[in-house]
Amino acid sequence: MRQTPSAPHQKDGLSANTGKSGNDGSRSDGVRSDGGTLPRVRAVSRAIAIMRAFTPEQPRLSLSAIAGSAKLDAGTTRRILVTLRDEGIVEQDAKSGHYALTVQTMRFASAVPDGQSLRDVAEDLLRTLADEIGATAFLSVARGDQAICLARFHGAAPVEVRWWALGVGRPFNCGAAPRLLLAHLPEQDRERILAQPLTAQTDRSITDPDELRAELDKIRRDGWAFARDDVALGLSAVAAPVCDDRGALVAAMSLGGLTQHILGDTPEAEGAPRALGPLLACCARLSERISGLDFIS
Repeated sequence: MRQTPSAPHQKDGLSANTGKSGNDGSRSDGVRSDGGTLPRVRAVSRAIAIMRAFTPEQPRLSLSAIAGSAKLDAGTTRRILVTLRDEGIVEQDAKSGHYALTVQTMRFASAVPDGQSLRDVAEDLLRTLADEIGATAFLSVARGDQAICLARFHGAAPVEVRWWALGVGRPFNCGAAPRLLLAHLPEQDRERILAQPLTAQTDRSITDPDELRAELDKIRRDGWAFARDDVALGLSAVAAPVCDDRGALVAAMSLGGLTQHILGDTPEAEGAPRALGPLLACCARLSERISGLDFIS
């Protein structure tokens, strides 16, 4: 197809040809020649923050709840919600006034390019591990300032741990898997997170940065993490790393359940939890399986 020549001067400073620099040193693909990016569109960022307020645990939310989660004022939140409603992305209940995402948002997920995901590669191993231990098996990754759950499988256990739903983020200071992921982040990223307020989920959560640093050092020395009562009282978890063929951390695999079920007969201060051995073996199998494999995490 014949291309129309670009105008010699662009008002926004961008060249019309992909990859060429504009007057401000940027290219038409949004990447600056100095390695930076163009300014963010604030309205789009705000709309995405509003959409992220909806979770499997809270699929219907009031205007005030959405505004609080998105850190926006009520007027701005309402205007964006009205636009999203008119575009068919959210709906509003006539009686309660609460908002919810519509089924139209499922089209975004179906548009993700095909490819074998890390969850697909790990699924049979996680199911077997959950059944073997009789606990809930998780696979999680670090994304931004949170640990994100990629997969969750329940074994035959008295309690199914449902506090971490698929796609939901958790703070890095609470839980075995989030702390293991944090321990293996680059130091600069780790310190940036430690400089932020650390949220407590129970009175056993670690919120002191120095105490958390010491715990992260221990995790790197031991090669695994254990957490008790810091997400929910009576529940514990043990986590271990999944690494690629270069030894770099790809994800955390963890087991969660009743404390006595995860620990077994081993006192917490005297040795490794009973679930650790099978967990480490499963991590090793998954690490071997993904070696040299091109997958989507």
